[in-house]
Amino acid sequence: MNNEEKYNQVEPVYEKLASGEVLIISKEGNCLTYAANENGEVVLKKACLLEDG
Repeated sequence: MNNEEKYNQVEPVYEKLASGEVLIISKEGNCLTYAANENGEVVLKKACLLEDG
């Protein structure tokens, strides 16, 4: 396996979340992507802050 093949492999990263916990994954501009434990199910969500205008 060459370096490019190693780079392109998908490797999941796990973080154990207790019920009701949230883990922020990334921030892009005024938006956050996060994982939430909702009754034992991990759900990925995105939330954006509203701009005053």
